[in-house]
Amino acid sequence: MGKGPPSFRVRVLTLLLTGLMVGGLTRCAGGQGVQQAENSTLTVLAASSLTDAFGELEGAFEAQNPGINVQTSLAGSSELLAQIRQGAPADVFASADEANMDNAAEEGLVMEPETFVRNRPVVIVPPDNPARIEELRDLAGADAQIVLAQDGVPIAQYTKDVLANANSEYGGDFEQRVLDNVVSREANVRASANRVALGEADATFVYHSDVTGYIRDQVQIIEIPENLNLLAAYPIAIVEGSQNSELAQDWIDLVLSDEGQAVLEKHGFIPVS
Repeated sequence: MGKGPPSFRVRVLTLLLTGLMVGGLTRCAGGQGVQQAENSTLTVLAASSLTDAFGELEGAFEAQNPGINVQTSLAGSSELLAQIRQGAPADVFASADEANMDNAAEEGLVMEPETFVRNRPVVIVPPDNPARIEELRDLAGADAQIVLAQDGVPIAQYTKDVLANANSEYGGDFEQRVLDNVVSREANVRASANRVALGEADATFVYHSDVTGYIRDQVQIIEIPENLNLLAAYPIAIVEGSQNSELAQDWIDLVLSDEGQAVLEKHGFIPVS
């Protein structure tokens, strides 16, 4: 570089600098491409009762967002909250109750929850109904073998609330007599529903949405009297620290849209609109 006329040296330096700049830009563009590829999956943590409805909405969302893959992790809401607390990668949290979502919000784990749908509990029994359970009061019968979701799962708390409401109608010890008939606690509402559908238990509490879906033809429904029942509110929120917050908001917008609400209603939920 020390030899040659000044104009030649200037041209060489210019070419070198241009090459460095192009190389740097190429590396930056490549890095951005890698980041975009890594962020092409939207992770949704959803209560197990949303399995069928969110499964259908996955297809609609992916069709509207080419190149995006929705990965839905389904479990009891309390288990999903535990995953978020442990730092599991997630973009959206959809809970089957307000209690778990409120805890997540209070701990700064989610942003601005809102209710996106509602549901109501029912009792189911096997098709042959060996324990002859015809109404809610029959759950306290001596021969009834009941399975419930484990404590902390929203349907378990809704069950306790319904049974407590029924104490005034069926006797002050009704709730305890029913709980005395519980022979197993399952991981989530789907697991307890499967036990009854397979004839391994006489009854359980599930959501109305569960019996409009995959077990519709495998169980009988025992409706809970309206004055003793309740409505379950389902909140949804973006997980704090999401790497795909804009996509997460797009998912929530779809769920709250007329299209999303229609899909949820088709699967037995009660639209918020």
